[in-house]
Amino acid sequence: MAYSNELTEIAINELKAHGIKAQLRDTNGGHIEIAWQVVPEKEVRKIVVAKTTSDWRSRLNTRADVRRLLRADNVSLKMSQEKPKKPTQLQAEKAMSLPQPDVLPVPDQVAAMRSEMADLSELVVRLVKIVTGVRDTIAAYVPKPVEAAPKPASSRSVKLVEYLSHDRWVTIETLPRDTGLTAEQIKLKLQYLKNHDEIEIFRGQVKLKPPKDGKAAKKKVHWKTAQKIAREAAEAAKPPAGKNGKPAKGALRAAGSIRPARAARAAFG
Repeated sequence: MAYSNELTEIAINELKAHGIKAQLRDTNGGHIEIAWQVVPEKEVRKIVVAKTTSDWRSRLNTRADVRRLLRADNVSLKMSQEKPKKPTQLQAEKAMSLPQPDVLPVPDQVAAMRSEMADLSELVVRLVKIVTGVRDTIAAYVPKPVEAAPKPASSRSVKLVEYLSHDRWVTIETLPRDTGLTAEQIKLKLQYLKNHDEIEIFRGQVKLKPPKDGKAAKKKVHWKTAQKIAREAAEAAKPPAGKNGKPAKGALRAAGSIRPARAARAAFG
């Protein structure tokens, strides 16, 4: 099959307008040959066009070549035929004539209305289907309940010393993960321990300092606990009862000389 391009379409359309069928053939030189014959008694006419259009003038030249050969075969061109002129209407008749209203007849109006109603009904049905699908989708989707954020743990209830060690360094960045405290709370606790000379910090790591003089640090006891222990020590230091069930006078004097505060200091060093 021969290659077709814009130039061949111009030539074929020009021949079709006069009822002539054209044939295309590729030449050895890389062009396209267009051949036709008006009637069997006439000569076969041929023109050669390029496969690629160079500019706008090539289109005009192709159309001009086809028309020139058609005139040579005594074919009257469609463009040269004069159109029949419409009978001129007198100005007086035109002025006297009433304007014709542009109104569709009733059957046409009914048909148009029925067509518009059918289109409207189809749109309403489609809209109902879309709304139903969206409603079912929303009803089937149940959003997850929003979980309330847990209240931050009180920094007083977390003893940072319990997470530190004497024999190894602990990375400060891991303390918020292990203790559950925020980085700001960790920073304040470390600053407090450092001010009391209980820890040492080096390159983002922290560890407890060993107790001074090789002695373990004394555990602080609440004052109510100290008073309770002192009372228990005083009860234990009471002298045994005498023959009549009363303690001896010397034992009473010895027991009275021990004070609760002194007993507490003796118990806790």
